[in-house]
Amino acid sequence: MKQFKRVLCLVLSLLMLTGCAAGSGKSPVEENLEKIQALGQCPDDNYRTWYEIFVYSFCDANGDGIGDLKGVQSKLDYLQELGITGIWLMPVHPSKSYHKYDVRDYYAIDPAYGTLEDMQDLLAACQERGIKVIMDLVLNHTGSDHEWFLTAVDYLKSLPAGEEPDPEVCPYVDYYYFSREPDVGYCPIEGSDWYYEGKFSPDMPDLNHANGLVRQEINAIMDFWLGKGVHGFRLDAVKEFYSGSTSANIEVLAWIQEVAASIKPDVYLVGEAWEGFAGLTPYYTSGMTSFFDFPFANADGKIAKVLRGAGSPTTVKSYAVALQQANDAYSEANPNYIDAPFLSNHDVGRIAGVVNRDENKVKLAGAMNIFMSGSCFIYYGEEIGMLGSGNDPSKRAPMYWNAARNEGTTNPPPECELPEEYPFGSLEEQKEDALSIYNYYRQAIAIRNSLPAMARGATTEEKELNVNCVSAFRKTCDLGTCIVLMNISPEPSQADLSAYGDWTLAATLSADGNAITLDGTTLNLPAYGTAVLIPGA
Repeated sequence: MKQFKRVLCLVLSLLMLTGCAAGSGKSPVEENLEKIQALGQCPDDNYRTWYEIFVYSFCDANGDGIGDLKGVQSKLDYLQELGITGIWLMPVHPSKSYHKYDVRDYYAIDPAYGTLEDMQDLLAACQERGIKVIMDLVLNHTGSDHEWFLTAVDYLKSLPAGEEPDPEVCPYVDYYYFSREPDVGYCPIEGSDWYYEGKFSPDMPDLNHANGLVRQEINAIMDFWLGKGVHGFRLDAVKEFYSGSTSANIEVLAWIQEVAASIKPDVYLVGEAWEGFAGLTPYYTSGMTSFFDFPFANADGKIAKVLRGAGSPTTVKSYAVALQQANDAYSEANPNYIDAPFLSNHDVGRIAGVVNRDENKVKLAGAMNIFMSGSCFIYYGEEIGMLGSGNDPSKRAPMYWNAARNEGTTNPPPECELPEEYPFGSLEEQKEDALSIYNYYRQAIAIRNSLPAMARGATTEEKELNVNCVSAFRKTCDLGTCIVLMNISPEPSQADLSAYGDWTLAATLSADGNAITLDGTTLNLPAYGTAVLIPGA
C-alpha cells in the first residue's frame, strides 16, 4: 500500500507539480529544476552551498579501501549536479589517526589521501567548475608526533634535574604548555618529570597562542595554502584556544581574520564554537566571517525541536521567530557576518536518525537548513538520508554510492558500525526516484542558488502568514526579497495570500509528491510542503 501511494503521488506530481509536457524527453525533476533555475542566478561570493567531505569515507580512486583526493575529484560532476558551490575538506594533513585532527605536518598531504600535486589538481578542477574549497585548519593543537613537539620534548628530557628550559635555546618549549606539576588536562611525558597540556587527547598537545612565534607559524601556514588556491579555512575548536575564556579566544580569532584577509581579501573563514545561542553570539564580535550555527543544528537544535513538535502551532510559530532573533543578534555583533547553518556533521548523529527515519521530516529538515540565510553546510550523505550515530567513526561511514558498494565505496573507518540497512536506498537508486531525498535536495539547493535573497537576506518573521502550522519568514537584501512558507505538519495546511496580490508563487517543494497549489488567494500546502513567494505577477 505504501509503495502504491508513492507511485500515485509520483504520477500526480508529474501532472500537477511540474507541468511536464508529454514527449519533452525530460524527467519531471529536470523540468522543475529548469523552472527554478530560470528564476535567476546568485553572485559569486562567500554565500555558498558547502558540502562537508570526510575524505577517508567519501570515494576511493585507487582501490586501497581508503578515500582519497583523486576520489573527491572524480565526484565533482556529481557535486555540481547536486548544486554544490563549495567544499569543506576535513583534515587532509599527515596524521597517525584515521580522523587526522592530530596534524604531523601542516604543509603536506597524508599519503593515504594522495600528494600535494593531487591537491593542486583537485583545486584546479574545482576552480573550473566554480566550486570553492576550504580546508580544516587545526590550530588548537598539533599531533604529538609533530616536529615542534618532538623537538621540545627531547630538549626537556635533556635538561639536568632542576634546570628550567630556555626558549632561546629551544624556542619550541614555548609553543606548548609544559609543567612539572600535574594539572587537569595535562599528560605525562614518559621518562621525565614533565607534563604537557592535551585536553582533547594525549595525542593532541595544545598550542600556546600567546607565543608570537606560534602566530608566525599560523601566518605562514595560511599563506602557503591560500597561495595554492584554497579559498579559506574551517577553524577547529576555536573556543578551546583558551578554554573558559571567551575574550581570549575572540582576540585570537580577530587576529586570524585580520591576517587571513591581508593575504586574501575575499578569504572565507568559519569557526567551530560549539555553544548555545547566548554563548555563540559574542564570538561574532571577533570580526570572523562565520561560525557554525549550533543553536539550530544537531538533535537538541531548533530545527530538530520544531520537527519533533510538528503539528503544534505554538512550536511551528517559534521557528520563524528564532530565525529573526538569531539574525538580529548576530548582525548586531558583526554587521558583515555570514551565518553557517548545518543539520549534522562528523561529531553528531545524522539528521535521518534524529527524526526517526521519517522521510518527509528528513526532507523538510534539509529545506530548513538550505533555506537559512548565510552559507549552508551539507554533510556528505545527508542528501540521501544516510544514518550514523554512536561513536565518531560510525558518524563517518562510507558514502553509499550504490547497493553493491563498489565504484569508489570505501572500507568503513576503524570501529565504525554500519547500520543494518539504509532505509532510503543508495544514491544510484535514489537518482531514479523523482520523490527521493536526493532529488528533493537538488531542487531545494537550486532554489537557494537561484534566488539571491534566500542566502543573503536578513530574516524576519512574516507575522501575517506565520500562523497555525505554517512557518513563514521573509528574506530581504539589496538583491531582492522572498517569503518562505513551510507546512511543518503531517496534515495539509493553508495560507491566506489575499494581502499579497503583487506576489507570485515562484517555487515549490513537495515532500510527499502531493501538489502545492494556489486556489485564488488560498495557498494549499500538503504535509511538510514548502512554497516560496517573490514580488511581481
